[in-house]
Amino acid sequence: MENLTDMTVAKYLVLRLKELGLTHLFGIAGNYSAPFLNTIDEDESADKINIIGDTNEINAGHCADAYARLKGFAAVAVTYGVGAFTLLNATAGSYVEHCPVLVINGSPTNADQMKSIGEGLLASHMTGDMYSNINVYRHVTVAAELVMSSVDAPYKIDAVLMACLIYGRPVYLEVFEDVWRMPCEAPKHKLAINGYRSCTQNAVEAAKKTVELIKEFGAPIFWAGEEIQRKGLQEEFLKLVEETKIEFTTSIMGKSVVSESNRYFRGVFNGNASPKDVQERFKKAGVKIGLGAWTTGKNLGGFNIWGEHTVLANHSSVRIGAQFEPNVSLGDFMSELRRQLKDVAYKPHHMYDSSQKVADATFVVEPRKKDADLPITYDSFFGRMNQFITTDHVVVSDSGFSLLGAQGLRIKEANGFVAQASWLSIGYSVPAAVGVKCALPEKQVIVFVGDGAFQETCQAISNQARLGHNTIVFVLDNTIYGIEQMLTNPNPFRPADRKINYPVEHMNEVYPYNKMHQWKYAKLADVFGGKGFEVSTMNELEDVLKKLDVKDTNFIVHVHLPEVDIPEAIAYKNDRPGEDEVLNKDWSLCG
Repeated sequence: MENLTDMTVAKYLVLRLKELGLTHLFGIAGNYSAPFLNTIDEDESADKINIIGDTNEINAGHCADAYARLKGFAAVAVTYGVGAFTLLNATAGSYVEHCPVLVINGSPTNADQMKSIGEGLLASHMTGDMYSNINVYRHVTVAAELVMSSVDAPYKIDAVLMACLIYGRPVYLEVFEDVWRMPCEAPKHKLAINGYRSCTQNAVEAAKKTVELIKEFGAPIFWAGEEIQRKGLQEEFLKLVEETKIEFTTSIMGKSVVSESNRYFRGVFNGNASPKDVQERFKKAGVKIGLGAWTTGKNLGGFNIWGEHTVLANHSSVRIGAQFEPNVSLGDFMSELRRQLKDVAYKPHHMYDSSQKVADATFVVEPRKKDADLPITYDSFFGRMNQFITTDHVVVSDSGFSLLGAQGLRIKEANGFVAQASWLSIGYSVPAAVGVKCALPEKQVIVFVGDGAFQETCQAISNQARLGHNTIVFVLDNTIYGIEQMLTNPNPFRPADRKINYPVEHMNEVYPYNKMHQWKYAKLADVFGGKGFEVSTMNELEDVLKKLDVKDTNFIVHVHLPEVDIPEAIAYKNDRPGEDEVLNKDWSLCG
C-alpha cells in the first residue's frame, strides 16, 4: 500500500479500484462527484486511473459493460438524479447479462439533504426523497450502499466491491459530496474475495446423472454459453472438450467463449434462428448438454430445448431431464463430468461425417462473388466480413438484424465477439466499442450496427475520435426499424409468392412508425472526427475495405441495404404470423 497518512473517502475508493486492476473509469463529470474525480486527477503514481469522459451516461454505462466483460471488473461515475437515472438502462443490461460494474453516484451534501427535509429546499437534481436514487438501483444491482459519513465508508465500499466480484453483477455506491474529502481509516489489508461456494457432492451427483443419460441415449453434444466466459472457465471447458472429444456449439450469447477455429466447434446454435444446417444437425444429438448457456429468447429463437434428453448447467444449478441439482458451480460440474466420462464408453454426436468438410458448412456465410455489382444484402455483406476479420479484430455487434447476420462469422480468437444479446438495448455496440478498445488496446474493434440503433448512441463516435481509436463502424442502413417490423408483422419481408395481400393496406407495407429519418452517416465523421465512406454495391465495399488499414483514425462506413432484405437466420419468421398480424388466419392471442 502507498502512503496512507492523508487518507480520505475518495482516496480510499481509488486505492481499492487500483487494487482490483482498474485502468479506466468511465462516466460524466458532475459537481457532486468532482472531489472523487479530482482525487484521481491529482494522482501522480504510475498506475493512475484514466478518466474516460463520455457524451452521455447511457454511453458511459455501455462502455463500462463491455470493459467488464473483458477485464472482469469496471466502474462508471455519474452525478445524482439526472445522471444516475439516465445510466439506469445500461446498468440493467449489465445486471441481466452478469457484468461486474460498480456504479459510483455523487449526491448532494449532508447540508443539502437536511435543507430538503427541514425547509423543502431542493438542490440540483433532487426529487425530495433522499433515497430515490439508491432505491431504484436496488432492483438492478446485487448490493447498494449510501455513504453519509466517513465512519462507515470503508466498510460500505469494501462490501459493495466484494459483492460485485463474488456475484459478477453490478453494485451501487452513492456518496454525499462533502463526504468525499472527509478523513477515514486506511485499508488494513487487501480485499478478501473468496468466491462462490457450492456443494461439491451435488456436482458429483449431477455429473453422475448426466453420465447415466449418456449411457442410455448416447451421442452427446455440448452447447456452450456465456457463463463459461463470465466465470473464467474457458480452460476448464477446453480440457473437457479435448479429453472427451465431444463436439460443441455455442449460444449466440456465448459466441467466441473459445476460439471458433477449435476442431470440435460446430457453429452457433440459436434455436430457430440458427442456420438451418446447424439447427437440423444439432437436434439429432442424443443428449444435449448446455454448459453455462441461458434459456433466453435470443439464445433459443423460439425453440424449446427442454426435454428428457437435455442437461442444462447454469445459474448455479443443473437440470438433468426432469431431475434437478441445486447449488452446483459450473466449474465443479465440468470438472466432475470430465472425470467420470473417462471410465465410460460412448460415441459422441458427429454433426458432420468424415466425408464432409466442416469449413464448408452453412454457418460460415460465403460471399456471393457473382453478385459483386448488385446491391449489398445482409448475407453477402457478412460473407465478405467473414473473410475480412482476423485475430487482430474484436467484433462488437448490435442487436436485431446485425446480430443475426453476424452470428455466422468465424471468430478465431476467444473473446473476439461482444454483443448484448439478452437485454438488447439498441445502440449498445457503438459506445461498447470504446470499452472494448480500452480493455484491449492492441486490437482493432469492428462494429456492426443498424441505422436505428446507431441514431441512439452515435455520439460515441466522438469518443472514439478523441481517444485516437482506430475503430471501424459499419452502419447497416435499411432505412427502417427492421427487427421491430419483423416481430410485429413480417408480411413486408415475405417473398412475392408467399406474401399475403391484406385488405388493410398498411399491413402489406412497413409501418410508417418503423421508417427512419435518413441521415448522411458517413458525413458524421466530419462532425465527430474520423473518416467516412458510403457503399451500395459489393464492388464499392471491396474498394472501401482496402482503405481501412489505417492505425491512427476511426471510420464510419455507411452501408446501404434494400429496405426489406433480411438475414437468412430470421427468415423462419416469415412462416409465422407476427405478434400483431391480427388478420393472419393463424394469429392468436396465445402466441
